[in-house]
Amino acid sequence: MRFYARFEKILPLIGNGIIPATIFAVALLSFYVCGAFSAAAAQTLHTVFFLVCIGSLLVLLYFNRSKPAFFLLAACLSYVLINFLKNKYGTDYLSAAAYQNLCFFLPLNLLLFYFIPERRLLKKINVYLLIAIFLQYALAEQLSNRGYALNFYMQNPLVFDMTFSGFAFFCLTFFIFLFRASLSGNITDYAALFASLSLFFGFACSSSASALTVFFAATAVILCVSLSLSLYNETYRDSLTGLAGRNSYIIHAKDFPLKYCLGIVSIDDFDKLGINFGRRAQNILTKLIAGQITELEVPETVYRYGNDEFVIIFKNLDKNESFERLEDIRRAIASAQFKFNPRRRPLKLTVSACVAEKKRSDANSFEVLVRARKTLEKTRSFSHNVTSKA
Repeated sequence: MRFYARFEKILPLIGNGIIPATIFAVALLSFYVCGAFSAAAAQTLHTVFFLVCIGSLLVLLYFNRSKPAFFLLAACLSYVLINFLKNKYGTDYLSAAAYQNLCFFLPLNLLLFYFIPERRLLKKINVYLLIAIFLQYALAEQLSNRGYALNFYMQNPLVFDMTFSGFAFFCLTFFIFLFRASLSGNITDYAALFASLSLFFGFACSSSASALTVFFAATAVILCVSLSLSLYNETYRDSLTGLAGRNSYIIHAKDFPLKYCLGIVSIDDFDKLGINFGRRAQNILTKLIAGQITELEVPETVYRYGNDEFVIIFKNLDKNESFERLEDIRRAIASAQFKFNPRRRPLKLTVSACVAEKKRSDANSFEVLVRARKTLEKTRSFSHNVTSKA
């Protein structure tokens, strides 16, 4: 835990990348330490790959999510085609135009699917996209039948077991995915990074049946596990701070006691932080403020309700006691120094807060929340770094 805490001070948004990186590292060590797998082990991994892909696609279908579905589709098609080409051409598959075209198209497809806006899976536009994918593979087949290989550097066509153009496009994919993940800190962005890295090793060592199976299986597991965690976070947890999120608040609201106060803590000038320092710094500072709040309050009572807004439930406390607790949080944050970059000076940040007590006339907790939020907005129109009562 100490090592993780120190490492997170260097890269504060790496937390969500731990699980995808661990799965990839296990696959890498398994291949290089264990060497060639037995036929039974390879068949097991082969089955795992397809079962995990089918399971993930069913989950995506149930939750109506599109982006990971196309990533999985690209991985499945590539895995099937590589095995087909190896069976057809034997050891000469590396020089086959079909394989070289596959090395060209896969990283480009990964980039295309990654930057397509997230939308529901069951939409007409995704049908057109699916048709476009199969048309693309039909084009690649026609080029391959005519002996045309999309490789830009023919004097040295292979880097490892892939074409030079494929190697270059995979590197471009890594840098773009890494940049996106470092900005967002989102587990799905880290999953895309390490899944594409695993696909790269699958291609780079495709002459080994063990490497092909273990790295493609690792890709499917990375996407499946990350998808599950992402859906869980969307339902119960905020992926950035690890606190309970808005949906969790909605679910837990019915279980609040009869007597409680609701406090709102809102980061002052939140939008200006993003404009002045960028989204990554904004995310880091939000996470650091969340850490300041949970140092003083039990994390189970704190919810990240909005981008700049935290909701705290003070169970069995009156308004005055809750006000003092919020004041302690406000003072602690105002007196702290927040460092999001080792080369920059620490920042002084402030928050504004408001507390509202549950009344008998309140039908539910959302009426308490609305009352607190209206008072907070009115207070912030005059001043920041203050605590008020609704």
